[in-house]
Amino acid sequence: MISITGTFAAFLLVVFLLSQQRSLGTAMLIGSLLVGLTATEDFSYNFQQLGSTFLEGVYDPMTLQLVALVSLVTIFAYMMKEMSMLKDLIAVVTNYLNSAYLSIVTIPSLIGVLPIPGGAIFSAPMIEPLGEKMKLDGAELTSLNIYFRHLWYFSFPYIPSLILASSLSGIDLLTIAAMHLPIVGFMIVIGWIYYGRAGAGREEMEKNAADSSADQKEAEATGDSSPSRKKLINAFLPYLVVLLPPILLGIDFVLSLLIGIVLVALLKRENFKLSMIKNGFNLDLAYGIFGIMIFRAFIENSEGVENFTEFFLEAGISPLLLALIVPFVVGLLTGNHVGAIGISYPVVLSVFSGSNAFPLWHMIIFSTSYFGYMMSPFHMCNIMTVKYYNTTLKSYYKHILLPMGSSAAGVLLLGVIYWFWMAI
Repeated sequence: MISITGTFAAFLLVVFLLSQQRSLGTAMLIGSLLVGLTATEDFSYNFQQLGSTFLEGVYDPMTLQLVALVSLVTIFAYMMKEMSMLKDLIAVVTNYLNSAYLSIVTIPSLIGVLPIPGGAIFSAPMIEPLGEKMKLDGAELTSLNIYFRHLWYFSFPYIPSLILASSLSGIDLLTIAAMHLPIVGFMIVIGWIYYGRAGAGREEMEKNAADSSADQKEAEATGDSSPSRKKLINAFLPYLVVLLPPILLGIDFVLSLLIGIVLVALLKRENFKLSMIKNGFNLDLAYGIFGIMIFRAFIENSEGVENFTEFFLEAGISPLLLALIVPFVVGLLTGNHVGAIGISYPVVLSVFSGSNAFPLWHMIIFSTSYFGYMMSPFHMCNIMTVKYYNTTLKSYYKHILLPMGSSAAGVLLLGVIYWFWMAI
């Protein structure tokens, strides 16, 4: 019984520490210590195993690969931002869009594919002029910005929480991305239905799009702003280099990212500084990944999860209810999707380890943690964007609830389809 109590207490303690804005790595290490001390009924044995279990988590090849991958992602994202390549990409794409709506949703979406800390605040000022043309107020702009900024969390293979979910579940990263792709599809449709009819309305949006197109053509006629073909290639090339080799050739994502970083440095060599590598390295995130993987090692060496699972099943609590509620609450209370995955997967996903529908349970847990994270008042993107647009969380929730709720319903529908598909 002590192992169940220890696991449950560690779970609550980590959630509490993250809700108090404590470091993810520190919170996970404290939780790991509690799990380790209560791993079995023999406290002396538990204490003796602390060091070996800690080292097992640190030196696990999966841990080292995961830290390397996530670290390279953040360096790549930082270099793209600092050397204005992200702005170049946005300028090139929006130049060819003859729609105010497509432009205003493309900008946060493009920024969203790179895990830039506080990325929503980076895109907020970029879409503000378009929002004013479309007569969107601060709360509507906040909702739109955050919705499309986090759209690709389900399928873009360089999102840290997706990488972590793959490692913890043992499901191939590209398999997860493909499985989640329909979610991205119907979220785009929901976004178009909801935000495409908002603000100034459809007629006004089309007028604004026509005005923007006219302005663009005038600028091109005067030779002011039409992007060159070279600029177009340079803007997309880094993305193609890091994405296509792993997908088409099976090259390791770490190697692909290293090549991408070198390419960015060469393309913008006049602006490149070695300090960008250091500044792009996110120590807190790397520390957090170490903490999560150490927590995972302690969980796996504890009797707590097995006893925890038996306790819930004997109590008649539905596994589905567990998968829907626990990850959502963790995401809501922590405001950290990587943390929510790191806490939920070792504990909740283990309940379904023997299920034939294991990938489906992964999708449900990943999705519910995502929706909790998106609705969290502790989510930094929510806090900073609300502040930037001078609105309130209450107003933001009013506008985000319907598209998020519709997206959640879509995930459940997709889950039902997958369930019958797997049963055939």
